Amino acid sequence: ICGKMGNCLADYFEKKWDIIGVDLKKHPKYTTYSSIDLIDLPIDVVADFSSVNAKNELIKAINKNVLVLSGTTGYSFSEIDEFMKLGKEKFFWSANYAGGIFLFYKLCELVFKDYDIFDFIEIHAKDKKDKPSGTAKMIAKKLTIDENKIQSLRINQANPVHEIIFSSEYERIILRHEVMKKDAFLIGFEKKLNEMREKNDKEAI
Repeated sequence: ICGKMGNCLADYFEKKWDIIGVDLKKHPKYTTYSSIDLIDLPIDVVADFSSVNAKNELIKAINKNVLVLSGTTGYSFSEIDEFMKLGKEKFFWSANYAGGIFLFYKLCELVFKDYDIFDFIEIHAKDKKDKPSGTAKMIAKKLTIDENKIQSLRINQANPVHEIIFSSEYERIILRHEVMKKDAFLIGFEKKLNEMREKNDKEAI
């Protein structure tokens, strides 16, 4: 909860939910536990934006049979598949929760079928740790693109951008997704959370 995204999510949801955190650090605003095992309160939703070093905590959260939405990058796709099998319909992972990114996937898949020549570019600010980004890797997997073809740029204070240029000898199609404000991730996360809650509520009836 003391990370950038953890802080943003906590502040975004504090008027709608009772927020508690799991972190090795103590958050100055929210009650924080060093492990999910120490929480004796009922848990409705677990939002995981930590690191691969917290894998055991993520597995504990999944095993509690509550909704778990993860945005932690760094895991291999085989590890994510394991989480999906373990959590089934109550676990969801995405490297990017911005609403437009899911439409971007669909458009790329549509165009990718007809164009063999392309450039894949992703841009982030200089403090972005992973390179290429988790989102770029996720797109590459969906489109069966070799990750080595991703061109990664790190620029001071740059907005997150994922762009694929499809071209032929005669024409070019450019698809670009850019996030201007971090609220895009928060709004998209809430939308996905509500979808999962609604689906699980229907299955429980």
